[in-house]
Amino acid sequence: MNATVKFIIGLLITVAGIYWYVAEYLGFPAFQYFGAYSINALKTVFFGVFGLFLLLVGLLVMWIEYEDIKWSREEKKGK
Repeated sequence: MNATVKFIIGLLITVAGIYWYVAEYLGFPAFQYFGAYSINALKTVFFGVFGLFLLLVGLLVMWIEYEDIKWSREEKKGK
C-alpha cells in the first residue's frame, strides 16, 4: 500500500476519533451508549488507567537507571 494512502487512512481515523468525542457537544445524542456519554466514559478510563500508567513509567525509569548503574560498575571494573 502506498504511504500516501496510509496517511489518508490515518487522517480519516483521527478525524473520526475527534468527532466521536465532539459530537455530544454538537447535540448528537446518538453517541450515548449504555446510559453514559463518550466523554464521561473517556474520563472514567483515564482515571482508571492513570495509576497503571504511573506504575509502568516508574518501572521503566527504574529499569533504565538499573542498566546505567550496571554499566557504571562494568566501566569501573575495566579500569
